[in-house]
Amino acid sequence: MPDSKQTKAELLNELNKCRARIEKLEQNQVHQKVDDHLNQKIHFFESFINELTEPVLVIDTDFKVQYANKAAYEISSSSPGTTDELPCHKLLFNLDTPCHHTGRTCLLKQVIEEGKQVTIDHPVEQDNGEKKVFEILGSPIWHANGTLLGIVSTIRDVTQQRNDQQMLEKGHDFLELRVQERTSELIDLNKALRQEIDERQQTEKRLRWALEQAELLYQVSPCAIFTVNTERDVTSWNNKIEEISGYSYEENLGKKCDIFCNEPCALFSEETEKPILNKECAMRTKDGRQLIISKSADLLRDPKGNIIGGIESFEDVTKRKQMDSMLRSERDKFQGIIAATRQGVHILNSNYEIEFQNETLKKIFGDKIGQKCYEVYKQRKEPCEICRMHSVINSNQLEHADDIIFKDRHYSQSYAPFKDIDGETKCLVLLRDITVERENQAKTMRTAQLASIGELAAGVAHEINNPINGIINYAQILLDDNKEDNPKNALLGRLISEGERVAEIVSKLLAFARQREEDEDYFEEIEISTVLDDAFSLFKHQFLKAGIITHISVPPDLPPLRVHPHQLQQVFVNLFSNANYALNERFDGVDPDKILEVTAEKVTHNDQDFIKIAFTDHGIGIPQEIIELIFNPFYSTKTPGEGTGLGLSISQGIIQSFHGHMSVKSKPGKYTRMTVELPVDRPPQERL
Repeated sequence: MPDSKQTKAELLNELNKCRARIEKLEQNQVHQKVDDHLNQKIHFFESFINELTEPVLVIDTDFKVQYANKAAYEISSSSPGTTDELPCHKLLFNLDTPCHHTGRTCLLKQVIEEGKQVTIDHPVEQDNGEKKVFEILGSPIWHANGTLLGIVSTIRDVTQQRNDQQMLEKGHDFLELRVQERTSELIDLNKALRQEIDERQQTEKRLRWALEQAELLYQVSPCAIFTVNTERDVTSWNNKIEEISGYSYEENLGKKCDIFCNEPCALFSEETEKPILNKECAMRTKDGRQLIISKSADLLRDPKGNIIGGIESFEDVTKRKQMDSMLRSERDKFQGIIAATRQGVHILNSNYEIEFQNETLKKIFGDKIGQKCYEVYKQRKEPCEICRMHSVINSNQLEHADDIIFKDRHYSQSYAPFKDIDGETKCLVLLRDITVERENQAKTMRTAQLASIGELAAGVAHEINNPINGIINYAQILLDDNKEDNPKNALLGRLISEGERVAEIVSKLLAFARQREEDEDYFEEIEISTVLDDAFSLFKHQFLKAGIITHISVPPDLPPLRVHPHQLQQVFVNLFSNANYALNERFDGVDPDKILEVTAEKVTHNDQDFIKIAFTDHGIGIPQEIIELIFNPFYSTKTPGEGTGLGLSISQGIIQSFHGHMSVKSKPGKYTRMTVELPVDRPPQERL
């Protein structure tokens, strides 16, 4: 049997071993439980940290990422599980070099240097162009012995917060600026208020002074002025109203203003245009007199534009109206006198300007008010060298100037100085149409000349007529006594022909001297075609020989004329003779343009019928400068020896004795048209 002591000791030893093993097992179980618990805790915290929406990283002092949660990888291009040996700058910013080498702030270095928690902002531009700001927080991790093992870094998106912060900062700056501006404005406003108060005080002083002056002017105004309220009650009344109307202010204060009005006032009527200016109306004074006043009125308004009354002013224009009426009457008389004299009137000032013209000159010159006298009278661009108007003004005496010609009319000029109402000396110009007077003077002078020439012609004709007839008779006797082959016969024949020519000239002189209206016994009713045919027959052979083409057109239904047939034939013979000469002067021989046209027709002038006979030759024509001279006695365009210059003068006298007209139109080198117009039936008094 084993030793009980040994066995007991062994048993105890075994028991102790068992206990030790049991204790160790128990300890291992405890540790296992602790480890399991810790692992559970670690897994829990890892799951918790991994599910955080904000990135979390653990970085050692060598810039290596020891841990990164899922959110950290979402902002990085690295994949989960690749943090071993991955630098933080690569994970966070995708940089190949540390941040402090690129100018960025290194969070780890700053934590190492400061030994405390550090926060930095990191801006990031997204792929879509949006800019975001991330706040990176770094907290140090310490060993039990105090050694820095690394940092725990968290990242969160603070874009909105930073934007809000910037807005708050800007708002704060803006508010500070506005506060400063407002403060400055308040200071300026305070100054302005003080200045405005001073100005108002000054304005009040000026207003009080102006009010006093206005009241003074109101009372001393030459116009009557009063104000009314909206009920037309008088609220103010100046002294001039009392002077004109006779009513005092006390009598009318608070009463209606229509005390002196003869018609209703339209000041407050919406249909009446405001202001009312210079309206003439009747007024009744206190003593019953009727006056004519010129009234102006307008509404009074408060600062808000509301009508609070009205103001009216007027002046007594009774005497002025009476004076105007007198002036109009005198003016009408003056204009009537001027119109009766049929003289044109201009008024000129010292600047050569026409200030007034009457209707007579307006019809002659047109409306020339404001134009220069030298432009109107003389068609000049500058004043005349000798100015009649200034001479009259300087001498203050009436003067007559040379006649002027305007549109083929003659006007005499008279200049008279006068002093106008403005004190300026001006000139009254009277223009009188003397065209008819000049024509009558020319006719009178010409008649006197013709009378003198007629008397001379008659005397000369009688003195020559008898001797020349004797010469012709004696030459004819000698010619009759000579034989036909006598060589002296040609000389005697020439002597007889020249004598007969002299006798013809003497006959025309006598006819010219005897020009007068023939007695009615010598007049006959004749057909114009008959007289033309008789005159044409005398030239028919000459026209054919000279190659002159004649066209005579006389309507068969022309009325007869009562004239002296032989005298009218003499006129036609003279016109045929002149046409023959003019055509032969232009054309030498036969020519298709060598034409003489004679036409006759009935025309009417001023309800009087005339027979118009026109002789148109296409000969040499008559120059315009001498066309008015061809009817003068002894004036001729023919070569010497071919005309006496009496034909047209005698012809015109004959036509005038028939109460007809004779005229000429010509264009040198083209044509000449002589026109004779004879009345168909003269009134009985013209036949006496």
